[in-house]
Amino acid sequence: MIYVVGLGPGSMDYLPLKGYRLLTAGMKVFLRTEKAAPPELLREISWQSFDHLYEKFTTFEEVYQEIVRKLLGEGQKEDVVYAVPGNPLVAERTVELLLKQNDLAVEVVTAPGALELALTVLKIDPARDSYKVLDALTTNVWDFSKSAVNIIFQVYDRLIAGNLKVMLMERYPDDYPVYVLKDLGFPEEKVAEIPLYELDRREFDHKVLVAIPKMRDEQFCVQKLGEIMEILRGEGGCPWDREQTHSSLKPYVIEEAYEVAEALEEGDREKLKEELGDLLLQVVFHTQIAREEGTFTFKDVVEGICNKLIRRHPHVFADEDVKDSEDVKINWEMIKQQEKGKKSVIEGVARTFPALIKAQKVGEKAAKVGFDWERAEEVFNKIEEELLELKESLKEATSRQEEELGDLLFSVVNLARKLGVDAEEALNKTVNKFVKRFLKMEELSREMGLNLQDLDLKKMDELWNRAKNL
Repeated sequence: MIYVVGLGPGSMDYLPLKGYRLLTAGMKVFLRTEKAAPPELLREISWQSFDHLYEKFTTFEEVYQEIVRKLLGEGQKEDVVYAVPGNPLVAERTVELLLKQNDLAVEVVTAPGALELALTVLKIDPARDSYKVLDALTTNVWDFSKSAVNIIFQVYDRLIAGNLKVMLMERYPDDYPVYVLKDLGFPEEKVAEIPLYELDRREFDHKVLVAIPKMRDEQFCVQKLGEIMEILRGEGGCPWDREQTHSSLKPYVIEEAYEVAEALEEGDREKLKEELGDLLLQVVFHTQIAREEGTFTFKDVVEGICNKLIRRHPHVFADEDVKDSEDVKINWEMIKQQEKGKKSVIEGVARTFPALIKAQKVGEKAAKVGFDWERAEEVFNKIEEELLELKESLKEATSRQEEELGDLLFSVVNLARKLGVDAEEALNKTVNKFVKRFLKMEELSREMGLNLQDLDLKKMDELWNRAKNL
């Protein structure tokens, strides 16, 4: 049996009676760190600490794994007591690991920790107010919640405080007020309010917490977008939003993606910002529907793409070497094929792609295994061959024209690929150019007091040529 005892904030005043009895019962006592234990308790009992492991290993996870290994080894021989700072069920990785294992029974004796004292000092009612507990050693910039009080543990030196400050400055104003809570539960308890930019200019030790107040003004983030969508889809929400399904939203995903592409083409950054927001809404909409179905969540989507990026960039996140971006693309396709268990290199092109994009991607995949012309000039021969077959099909009263026209278009797309031209983009630009000139033709005809549809083809050609030169 392993008895896990919380020591509270470090003062005997907060050590529970049951915990004290276990610590003084004559069993072997192990401390994660002696720095957070009440000195008078240490004088009363025999104990061993794991402080030396922090010097031996390079990462905290290695330290915690080794502590658990040693405790399990000792616990196999006899009952032992493992004492940890604060509340053992709050931000205590070793206790988390002990509770996950099945080799030995573990009994936890809780104690009020720094969190409970911080909630009291900050006047936070857990039943009414939002707060988030974070570990400064493992948190990242996206963990902070602007709509809640962030209470951050493990800020025990200036280096950690400096790293924390840099992350916070990405989300909060430089002069945003933060609280440094020191020696909670002791007579010398101090709570200081300082601007964020001064965070790493103070003295720190293991009895320091940092608290970031909730932003008073409404602050929006991806989490907030998810909350809004949940409200819209919930009871009393929007009737239209509640009726939508994955299938009914499909046209909107396509539409928003094209509008993003249009904003990129126009170079309009304000429009791009708006359209990216509309596209993000579609992602959140679909994940909310999936969440209601119990299939996946937004977190699952983010985890999936993060894992994919790491797996498919072994030259960045592992030890693989690449020569250039072409090597990167080849690696990407190989890893993708292995992941999805595809038997053919040509699999994986979405059936719903526009035909030009699909044709170019299929051609690219076939070319990767050498099924391709050596030079772009050779594709012209294929185009001429397909054009001749199309002309021949016109003599027949059959549907062969569609097939031959498809073959011709596919050959033209292959030419685009060999020339390094995006066929979809090239055709899109030509269509836009045509629309622009046609609109100019209409404008010219109106200036002449004419109706375009009343003109013959010769007159239209004249207007077209004028429009081309404007």
